[in-house]
Amino acid sequence: MDRPPIEQVIAWQRSEAIFDDVSLADAVAEMNRYSRTPIVLMGDSSLAGRRVSGLFHTGDNAGFARAVAALHGLTVYERKDRWELLAW
Repeated sequence: MDRPPIEQVIAWQRSEAIFDDVSLADAVAEMNRYSRTPIVLMGDSSLAGRRVSGLFHTGDNAGFARAVAALHGLTVYERKDRWELLAW
């Protein structure tokens, strides 16, 4: 029987998102569920497959984008209606 980690399942109740080696595309999709200002992946098509682990506050897409950018050497652009993560 598959038993997901309970901390990850109930993290949203504490306004947290916990990622354990998930694709950046999946992590961004989850973070975007909790924010009116979405994160958009731009540039290199391999960007979506990069891996992310960590605990992040839901609704803080700016903090998430900056942390992921620092981790993966990406560039973050703040636009009026979105955060862009760009790989060169």
